[in-house]
Amino acid sequence: MRTWVSGLVGSALLGLGMLGCDGKPSVETSTTEAKVKGTVTIKGKLATKGKVVFDPSNYKRKNESVRQADISADGTYEITTLIGPNTVKVDSAEAAKAASLYETYVYDVPAGESTFDIKIPKDQ
Repeated sequence: MRTWVSGLVGSALLGLGMLGCDGKPSVETSTTEAKVKGTVTIKGKLATKGKVVFDPSNYKRKNESVRQADISADGTYEITTLIGPNTVKVDSAEAAKAASLYETYVYDVPAGESTFDIKIPKDQ
């Protein structure tokens, strides 16, 4: 019982620590851009068309627009977006057929250049 209560109290304190002074979670506010490249694989095969969409907006960056990049015939993409968490999705007919739900990913974009490979469905 004591361990359970300690865990509950610890979780509550951790949750409160993640909130900012205004009661909202802290989020990225930077407008620094970074390059991300990678490949898109659908059911184990490289995608041949479609778009990769990165959305860097949050409640403090609510006016930021989504960033889109075409998927090349070899399954690769390259995009410039803002650092910090980005919601990522693939917009293609191939991806829609492969996943039972429209899958989204969250990628925490670091400064500089990075690689983020996308696999659809996620468990492959």
